[in-house]
Amino acid sequence: MKIIIVGGGKLARYLTETLVKFDNDYEIILIEQVEEIGAEIANRFESVKVLHGDGTDIKVLADAEADGADYYIALTGKDEDNLVGCHIAKTVFHVRNTVAHVNNPSNIELFELLNVDHVHSRAVILADIIEQDIAQEGMRVIYNIPNQRTNILEIELSPSSAAVGKTLAEYKFPEKTLVALIIHTDGSSEVPRGSSLMRKGDRLLLVSSSEYYEDIYDALVAQG
Repeated sequence: MKIIIVGGGKLARYLTETLVKFDNDYEIILIEQVEEIGAEIANRFESVKVLHGDGTDIKVLADAEADGADYYIALTGKDEDNLVGCHIAKTVFHVRNTVAHVNNPSNIELFELLNVDHVHSRAVILADIIEQDIAQEGMRVIYNIPNQRTNILEIELSPSSAAVGKTLAEYKFPEKTLVALIIHTDGSSEVPRGSSLMRKGDRLLLVSSSEYYEDIYDALVAQG
């Protein structure tokens, strides 16, 4: 498997180290513009081919024999370079998978729009970790719907919530929040209907956006 990594920062070095340890059959080519950094990486990883140059330069990618490579992984500190590099790798060199790290999460949509195969942001990953951490407080994200802002939450209905003792039709949930399933304290589950009654301790699976998490927590989970 041929993997091209662009950028020689900490993230690229960690990835390279992991890949080298994981499988010696990987052919790894790393492209770095700063010659001293490239030399350091070459000395550290003997099995990695290091090229000095710009990962968005067609000549440099040709020297890396990028045509038909399995992965082009853009890990520079500039989103515009990562985007352009992925585009060239896909359209000119027919790389099977393009992967980009996005430094500014607001650029994720643009990367996806231009068909970068895999887009990752450390800021978003950290936010997901924080979202998962609220599980101990009676609310957790159990599924992030790909390419959507919508997620599936599991909440435990607080005894003090105004929803207790009301049917789904009677209670107004935060905007654009839907109930997908009700799991009662006796272990039985119920496909929600307007007449479904909510009881303290019930677990509700909700489909909602992260912008409503605080409202959901305050209305349904927080102890009054």
